[in-house]
Amino acid sequence: MTKPLSTVESHEAATDLDEHVGMVVGIDSSPGSAHAVAWAARRTDRFGPVRPVAAWRYPTWAVSDPMLGAPPPAPVEDFAEVARRDAEKAVAEVPEAERSPLVLVRSPAGPALVDVGADANLIVVGTRGRGAVADSLLGSVSCYVVNHATVPVAVVPRDVPLDDVRNRVIVGIDGSANSVTALRWALQHSPKDMVVEAVHAWSQRAVTIPEPYTVPIEYSEQDAAVTVERTVVQAMSRLEGPERDVVRTLHYGDPRNVLRERSPDADLLVLGARGHRGVAHLLLGSVTTGLIHQPLVATIVVPVGDD
Repeated sequence: MTKPLSTVESHEAATDLDEHVGMVVGIDSSPGSAHAVAWAARRTDRFGPVRPVAAWRYPTWAVSDPMLGAPPPAPVEDFAEVARRDAEKAVAEVPEAERSPLVLVRSPAGPALVDVGADANLIVVGTRGRGAVADSLLGSVSCYVVNHATVPVAVVPRDVPLDDVRNRVIVGIDGSANSVTALRWALQHSPKDMVVEAVHAWSQRAVTIPEPYTVPIEYSEQDAAVTVERTVVQAMSRLEGPERDVVRTLHYGDPRNVLRERSPDADLLVLGARGHRGVAHLLLGSVTTGLIHQPLVATIVVPVGDD
């Protein structure tokens, strides 16, 4: 059962969060937020209903001590009401049967989405703009949610198509257990007719032990092929239903560059939140963070241990 949030406002529709497993979508008044809602609404058959979450808080000037004896200007309108109105406008086009009641939270946006989305199938955030009363769903909020959420997180650029026009999902793999989980997640949550492509970026690496011992460890294209095959076999081993085809792709180079170059050919990029520290490249920190800061396609980050 989800722990009740002390910051959830007494909004008449925001009750009994336990019944609303689906997609938690962060909402402010920006176009990017509206696009994220529309993207999520197209995928309720895969992930469940849209559960809109709007976060608000008083600006610093409204709660700080007066400076030089001058009182701060009074708010021109109720901040919670502005957040509620913007959120309801953003979800107005989503059929009522495909969305849960609005959750209105007095909190920074990142922690609010992580807390409310703890039981969700997916948390969805946009990548542009700043609402009148909520934190921006760009940079700090997206990164906070990706780094702290215990469920998969989708980061949706405002200019990506709402539908799956290319019918392809790319999964970045490095042979780690988490990349196995990411590939398994993609196979489980993509339509059966969608092409799933496992992309592994490799390069020759050398691990040096302090002198007088120097031990080079080579990583060849053949090693990379073995990594891909092992990852695919492990990901498929626990899938239910008929076996699916997975396209295996090897590219020499930095994974950030390789995956960014491959992204325009896909509708979705799936990444693990953790990876190897060694011969293989990591899907951790610099790779995943670099790709979600300026994503070219909707990008889903699957957390450690998520099955």
